[in-house]
Amino acid sequence: MSDPAELILRAEKRGVPSSGFMKIFGSSDSAKYEEAADLCWQAANLYKLRKDLKSAGEAFTKAANYQIKAGSDDEAGNTFVESYKSYKSSGQSMDAIHSLQKSVEIFTQRGQFRRAANYEFEMGELYETALTDYPNAIECYETAGEWYSQDQALALANKCLVRCADLKALNSQYLEASEVYARLIKNSMGNRLSQWSLKDYYLKMGLCQLAATDSVAASRTLSEGRQEDSNFSESREAQLLQDLIEAVGEGDSQLFSDKVFAFDRYSKLDKWKTTVLLRIKESISQAEDDLL
Repeated sequence: MSDPAELILRAEKRGVPSSGFMKIFGSSDSAKYEEAADLCWQAANLYKLRKDLKSAGEAFTKAANYQIKAGSDDEAGNTFVESYKSYKSSGQSMDAIHSLQKSVEIFTQRGQFRRAANYEFEMGELYETALTDYPNAIECYETAGEWYSQDQALALANKCLVRCADLKALNSQYLEASEVYARLIKNSMGNRLSQWSLKDYYLKMGLCQLAATDSVAASRTLSEGRQEDSNFSESREAQLLQDLIEAVGEGDSQLFSDKVFAFDRYSKLDKWKTTVLLRIKESISQAEDDLL
């Protein structure tokens, strides 16, 4: 079996642009770059067999750069994706993101926006889960959502909006998050596939408004939700939102906790709702302390 490091050295020697006599009478630089890229591909696969995925990612990156020099941008885009996969599997999150940025740039230049959106979304997931970088994750989800919308992929666009809104709220951008939930509600109204998510969107929108200490807006969301969506009108989510608005209005943190506990007994609260609810409760408790 060949030594991958030796293959990389051969690629680097082969991938040098021609000069002088060889530039006139030798093989074209394009062909040399293609050969160098192929050697790097071979090295990357050998590294993968050895489970040295970081080195595989580096080799794929070298291959992609040679492919760009050879004018094979489409192939380079695919190779950067392979580089991303290897880096991601080896825990090299920033290197994985850099590879995705390169592939997305190539795909958009080629007009392949649906494919670019897929990888822009994956980039957002890396920023969110591996790096806890919410601002960059939000930007990626917003961009991916726009490209999905342009391609009439409403379900995928909504998926991006949900992630975007959730992260804005966790990043304390409550009013901006509520605006995104409003867009989700508009997109989902009358849509058979997504209308069952409306209850959750109305509740999340109201919670964001309460977290932003805007009980008036939360009351308006509750009223509009009951008018516009019959499923929400008599739902436990609507009742919870009403109870929480009343508890916040009374400045009663114990009542707030009791209503949340009662809801959680029958409909388990997810991590996002628990986090936002705790922040709202803390704001009530702080207001109570300020009165003492």
